[in-house]
Amino acid sequence: MASRYAIGIDLGGTKILAAVVDAQGNVLAAAKKATQAEKGPEVVIARIQKAMDEALDEAKLKKDRIVAIGIGAPGIIDSANGIVISLTNLPGWRNVEIAKSLRRWHTVPVSLSNDVRVAAVGEHRVGAGRGVHSMIAVFVGTGIGGGIIVNDKPWVGFRSSAGEVGHMVILADGPYAPGGGIRGGIEALASRSAIDRDLRTAIAAGRKSVLTDLLKEKGNGAITSSVLAKAVSKNDPLTIEVLRRAAYYLGLHAASLINAFDPEMLVYGGGVIEGLGEWIVAQIRDVAKQHAINRTALDSVKIVEAKLGERAGAIGAALMALDALKT
Repeated sequence: MASRYAIGIDLGGTKILAAVVDAQGNVLAAAKKATQAEKGPEVVIARIQKAMDEALDEAKLKKDRIVAIGIGAPGIIDSANGIVISLTNLPGWRNVEIAKSLRRWHTVPVSLSNDVRVAAVGEHRVGAGRGVHSMIAVFVGTGIGGGIIVNDKPWVGFRSSAGEVGHMVILADGPYAPGGGIRGGIEALASRSAIDRDLRTAIAAGRKSVLTDLLKEKGNGAITSSVLAKAVSKNDPLTIEVLRRAAYYLGLHAASLINAFDPEMLVYGGGVIEGLGEWIVAQIRDVAKQHAINRTALDSVKIVEAKLGERAGAIGAALMALDALKT
C-alpha cells in the first residue's frame, strides 16, 4: 500500500508555512512564504497555494499522493464548515470559505482548526509530549495561546473555543494587553508585546539598558525574541528584571493550569520560549511548583520546552487532517 501524505499549513499574520507530512508526522519537505496579509484574503490564499506547490515540488511528489489538507488559522473559525469567521492580525477575513478555496487546488478533504490547537497536536504526537496522554501546550509569542490534550485528543470545549489560556486573569486590575484583550490576563503580563511595553516604558522613564544599542544595531527598532536573548546574555539588569517578572506570572498561570486540569505535562513554545529556552522555563517551573496544590505528586508533572519549533502547527494540521479521514 502506498504511503499517504497530507499537506499541513500554518497560517500566520506574517508568514505561511506549508509542509508535506506522512502519517507518522515526518516532514518530507516544507516551504515558507510571507503572508502579505494587508493585500486581503484572495492574495493570501493564492500564496498558501504557492507554498503548497513549492513544498510538493521539494518533496518530489505528485499531487495525487496528497490525500488531505490541514490548516491552522489564528482567529475565530467554523471548523465544521471550513469557514474563517475572522482572523487575528489579518484584515478583511470575514466568513471566508477557505476549505472550499483550497479544494480548488486539490479535491481532497480539508481540515480547518485553530493555529495553537494544531501546534499542540503536533507537539503531543511527535514533539515534546510524545507518549503522554494529557498535556497543555502554551505558546508565548506576540500573544499567548494554548492547546489542551485530554485522553490523547484535542479538547475543543462546548463552543469549540477551549484553549484560550492567554486570557486567564492572573492580576486583577492589571494592565490590558497591547492591542486590547482582557485586563490582567496572562497575555497582558507576559507576552512579547507586554514585555516590549514594559521595557520601553522603563527606558522612557530613564532606565539604562543595552537594549538601546541593540535596537540601533538592528535598525528596525523591534524588540524581538532574539534581541531579548542577546540582552540576557549580556546580563542586562532591566531586561532580566522584566523577563523574571513575566516568568513569575507565567509560573502562577502554570500553577492554575495544573490545579484545574491536572495534566501529565505542560509544554512551552513560541518565540519568547525558543529565544530564552531553559533560562525562562526553569523559572516558570519553580514558581508553578510553589503555587500548585497536591505537591506530593507535583514532580511527576513535567514542565518542558516544545521541540518542533515553527513546524509544530503545520505538522499538527497535517496529522489532524489524516485523522479526519478515519472518522
